[in-house]
Amino acid sequence: MKYHRLTDSQFIEMHHEFAIFLASNSIDKTKWDRIKETELHTVDLLLDGFSDLVWEKILTQCSNFEFATKDQLFLFNTRLDEVETLIVKVVNVDYDLTTSKGFEWVLKNIHSETVSLFHATRAYSPSRNEFIYSYLRKGAVLSEGIYFKELKSYFFNSIK
Repeated sequence: MKYHRLTDSQFIEMHHEFAIFLASNSIDKTKWDRIKETELHTVDLLLDGFSDLVWEKILTQCSNFEFATKDQLFLFNTRLDEVETLIVKVVNVDYDLTTSKGFEWVLKNIHSETVSLFHATRAYSPSRNEFIYSYLRKGAVLSEGIYFKELKSYFFNSIK
């Protein structure tokens, strides 16, 4: 298994897609019920295989994700061969960067000595999807890239 298995609630949410997956493997409801009763190893293989397919699709379609702590914000824009990252670090601030108010404060105070901005672009290691997955496992979340676009605009139109 390349990624981790989906949770029970995720399987419930995706029951229709899982049924299609089983059908594509020539498994109807009757056969699935029999497999669940007598072939636990096969059940594990099918659940793991479906989970990997779901993760692969999510990771392949991912264009932005972010990771935030109270005083740091990491914004990622994924490309085919590299990832662009914008990082915000704040010191001695009463705002929490995990909230929209914290991000608004950063935009208003971007030239303050308490705000540091960093920009980097790097190739993926070991692969694009594994790179994204490793950050999601650490707590990053998929995003629309709104913060990335806003901050990039400020970052490249300002001299700090």
